[in-house]
Amino acid sequence: MTDPAALGLRRAGAWAMVAAGWAAYAPLGLKYLAVLGLAATSALWLHRSGGWPTLTRQTTIRVAVAFWLLVLASLAWTTGPGAIAASQCGLYALLMAVPVIAHGCPPALAARALRHYAAASAVVGSAIVLHRAGVLPEHVLGHSSVWAEGNQRIATSLVLALGAAVASALALQSHLRTRDGGNHRGTIVWTLAAGLAVLGLSLQDRRTGMLALPVLLAVLGLAHLRRPRQRVAAVLAVLLLSLAAWQFAPGVRGRIDEGLNEVRTYQSSDTAATSWGMRLRLAEHTLDMIRERPLFGHGVGSWITQWRQRVQPGLLISIHTTPHNEYLLVTSQLGIVGLIALLGVLATQLHTAWRAGPPGYPALMAWTAIACTGMFNVVLRDAKFALPMLLVAGLGGAVARGRHPA
Repeated sequence: MTDPAALGLRRAGAWAMVAAGWAAYAPLGLKYLAVLGLAATSALWLHRSGGWPTLTRQTTIRVAVAFWLLVLASLAWTTGPGAIAASQCGLYALLMAVPVIAHGCPPALAARALRHYAAASAVVGSAIVLHRAGVLPEHVLGHSSVWAEGNQRIATSLVLALGAAVASALALQSHLRTRDGGNHRGTIVWTLAAGLAVLGLSLQDRRTGMLALPVLLAVLGLAHLRRPRQRVAAVLAVLLLSLAAWQFAPGVRGRIDEGLNEVRTYQSSDTAATSWGMRLRLAEHTLDMIRERPLFGHGVGSWITQWRQRVQPGLLISIHTTPHNEYLLVTSQLGIVGLIALLGVLATQLHTAWRAGPPGYPALMAWTAIACTGMFNVVLRDAKFALPMLLVAGLGGAVARGRHPA
């Protein structure tokens, strides 16, 4: 006889996975609830299955713990405000939640959540198209996705790009199953979902997702194709499609051209007033911070204090609270040792996802997005970026662990 409690837990878990998939586009509080709730539930599943000893032997959790312990240790020498230091300690702790989710969440449930995330990306992409056409009026539910502003708008751009890549990965997985007698419905559905997400991304006026998507698709092609000629052809195809989007999509071309022009006209001064110009100036000041304390940095949460010592108040650039680059932020606060530790986390996760083959594609896409966009955003320090991407990374890791087709 089926245990009613166990049956109820499975049903609750199934619905929780549906919510987790859509939480990537939900308000920030619901994102926190999804990630922390899934991590806690996965920890419970690990306890019941006796899986904790296996997890503690995994390199993925060990490098994440090592990085976080360095973050905690830097509290001893940080020059940053206590509240900001504590906040960053909490955000970097989320890196340890990913292996817990990957090793504790049942693969079938994780696969369900990823399907819903891809579907949510298609819905948000479609909503952006309808909104631009004047058909869809603004509503409070869209403030975290369709008509978000500021950093949330940039985050939505990245989450859309990742959603398109995950949908593409699901299409490839479905295509592989057709060789064993499956039908083509899944391939068609997920290809359409990826297309809708890309269409919405092209109409959303933020460059982050536009720059990340070609990298994600190129990595997906390299992972899926084994022959050197096929890999070269895949990369060339991505480049040609990117060039076509640049030439024929006005929104894409306008934003990229604007950024390139900002770089060409940049002058090294705190009076820089353009987006990419200010990023270059932020990088210059942050490199100065790194030169002062190259080995262990100024401590977690210290960047803002060091920044205010270098920039005159009242200037447009003075409002920034991060260098808009995760690697520069970590190196300035934790030094070269911290940068090596962070690169160890990323390299370990990317290697694990790559070795998993097709089931590991979603995790590979998530970690690639984190690694590449960390060069122009603080994707781990800012919860708007970190929560949805780490959620997808954890779910993708669970699917890869079980070799369960999505």
